[in-house]
Amino acid sequence: MGDSTKTGQRWIYIKDKSLVSLIVKTYADSDKKKILDATQKPRIIIDIIGKCDLPQTSTYRKINSLIHNGLLVPAGNVTLKYRKIVTKYASLFENIEINVIKNDISIRAKICIPAHQPLLEMMRSKIISLSKNLKSSSARISSETIYENMQKGGSESLIPYLIKERVIQL
Repeated sequence: MGDSTKTGQRWIYIKDKSLVSLIVKTYADSDKKKILDATQKPRIIIDIIGKCDLPQTSTYRKINSLIHNGLLVPAGNVTLKYRKIVTKYASLFENIEINVIKNDISIRAKICIPAHQPLLEMMRSKIISLSKNLKSSSARISSETIYENMQKGGSESLIPYLIKERVIQL
């Protein structure tokens, strides 16, 4: 799990092979890395495309992949012309360190400040949805229950991992 730093940010340690592989493959893709670097502060998709100077179609596809995998999180909305509301996105991680010792790869990552609140909101939404679906007689749903149910759904996201490791407290 993570430790606090002077700024209150948390480092998390990821050893799960499938998540390590997901993160390494993501950061090895230069376009996805550009997108994640551009979203250290929340941005709308059109601004991400402009900042990265990448083709629009492939950038949308890569952004959707990053969102699906939990590496890019919704971080508020902005109202544009004609009262159109558009979502801003922020990178999950501010900084990552990939450690290789023999055949063992692990990652140490710092959660990006703009991602803190959106993560909590996403978790709240998932907990409410899960509690309605489980119709549990218990008053409190454990983080393990949530993790197990999210994994049954075939989630490839980092979000269940953050719950399991209690990076996000329920």
